[in-house]
Amino acid sequence: MVEEKGTFAVADMEKEAEILKELMQDPEVKTHMDEWEQEYQIRKKLRQAREEAGITQKEVGMLSGLDQRAISRVETNTNVSTNLKTIVKYLNAIGYELEIKKVASN
Repeated sequence: MVEEKGTFAVADMEKEAEILKELMQDPEVKTHMDEWEQEYQIRKKLRQAREEAGITQKEVGMLSGLDQRAISRVETNTNVSTNLKTIVKYLNAIGYELEIKKVASN
């Protein structure tokens, strides 16, 4: 008997994890996934910073000169490349600035 969890069976989820683990052995796939994860984390941190500032997406739009849809894409859409100018406007609107720091090499 296969235990159901939402619309996915546990066995299917285990198979997906197995496939992902195998794919991650490929250095090119791993690099791509690591980059995707970094982008996801940046978008997540932007949204968290906005929420901590108590500002809505619409308010960020008004403060930055960007429309609310652009703000939503900055925070959530990893399929759309957000330009640096948009990120700077977004950060300025919520009272943040970008800081870049060197990380240890792997």
